[in-house]
Amino acid sequence: MLDLPGAGAGELGLVLAIRTVFESFVVVFGGVLADRLPRNLVLVGASLIQAAAQGVTAALVLTDAATVPWFIALSVVYGVGGGLVIPAEVGLVPQTVSPGRLQQANALQGLSRNMVSLLGPAIAGPLVVAGSPGVALAFDSASFLAAAALLAAIRIAPHVGGPARAGFLRELRDGWREFTTHTWLWSTVLLFGISNLVFVGCWAVLGPLIADDQYSRLQWAGVLAAAGVGSIVGGLVALRYRPRRPLLASCLVAWPLLLELAALAAYAPIWLLGAAAFATGAGIAIHLALWFTVFQREVPAHAHSRVSSYDALGSFMLIPLGMAIVGPVSVAIGIQETIWAAFAISLACQVAIVAVPSVRAIRAPEAEPAGSA
Repeated sequence: MLDLPGAGAGELGLVLAIRTVFESFVVVFGGVLADRLPRNLVLVGASLIQAAAQGVTAALVLTDAATVPWFIALSVVYGVGGGLVIPAEVGLVPQTVSPGRLQQANALQGLSRNMVSLLGPAIAGPLVVAGSPGVALAFDSASFLAAAALLAAIRIAPHVGGPARAGFLRELRDGWREFTTHTWLWSTVLLFGISNLVFVGCWAVLGPLIADDQYSRLQWAGVLAAAGVGSIVGGLVALRYRPRRPLLASCLVAWPLLLELAALAAYAPIWLLGAAAFATGAGIAIHLALWFTVFQREVPAHAHSRVSSYDALGSFMLIPLGMAIVGPVSVAIGIQETIWAAFAISLACQVAIVAVPSVRAIRAPEAEPAGSA
């Protein structure tokens, strides 16, 4: 986009924001679809939509026909596909493994996601340099087609045990009712959503500014790499970690993000900032594996996708707002002061989460007998 005449950071931000908005809008409706239809086929549809968006984008870039309006339109299409993914994915996992293997499945899924997030730039960079952005986009489109083929090959049992299907809006309301029934669920989603607002805004927007002023871009890249390595280590730990109170443990292992904010606000030595990023990456990986496992055990299977859509919406919809307001706030009160304020808000949210009685009350079930499939 930045190579287009008249395009700059503002236009790029607009395209990314529009994609995020449509993902957030579609995710709730995607939850209803994924509770009605075979979830692997919903993911096939999402992959085909995203393959089409990236394929057309690649064709426009390769033929020098790309324009900002085209990018905006295609980001909408891509966002529609993206909004279908999380609800179907969360509900699909317990349909493919036994209850005793849920945590391992969630940990393995997170581990693979973190590994490809490190490998993706390593593959895309040479494609852009040796070919062009259009070549990299075409490769990306092909990867979605491959994903669709793999997902279509999955065989799962039909939905059983749920109430009779009602109208679309009725099912949306039923999903919301199920979401609000679980105090541990809506309270942690609300508090993590607020924490995400201030944390991601500071880390993603103010972090690079601090890096340019206090460190270097190469050192900042090393910090981000340390977080990626930490997420892989955390995924490996999550394969074996079996806490007696999995939801409480899930919330506590996310606390290293407070260290990350404190190190950034204090302009700590780069090695200390890297260590905090590593710990945060590991903690978030363990947190997600435990969180999704508890979710899949405690929420009725017939409502997994609808309820997870509200979970995703509440957890992430405030992030764009945080990224939009952190700049003006830092100009008004200062960069370090803004990050310390974010630290205080995040700390209050984390303390409030572990103070919720139902968060501490949920315990792991008895282990499945050895040899369970």
